[in-house]
Amino acid sequence: MKLPNDPLVIITFVLALGGHVTWGIVFFTNSIKRRYAAERDFNHLKNNQKQITDNIAFGFREIDERFDRTDRDLLEIKAYLIGKGIIGKQHEQ
Repeated sequence: MKLPNDPLVIITFVLALGGHVTWGIVFFTNSIKRRYAAERDFNHLKNNQKQITDNIAFGFREIDERFDRTDRDLLEIKAYLIGKGIIGKQHEQ
């Protein structure tokens, strides 16, 4: 098989080969960028989920503390009313 000696054919081949190499490099770098972006988005979602979970747990702790304070306040009110004789054994039935 005889290779062409025409400079136009050689230049065309080199440019086509260069275009394919350039396309491959661009494709590879874009895939790396997409992978990094997907990983970053996943980490954002994971961190947001953790923050939501922490905030829900904080909300439940706050509600429990408020119920505990309300229970103490009700016990104080009940003790005061029993001490003043406003309520007693006949009212607890």
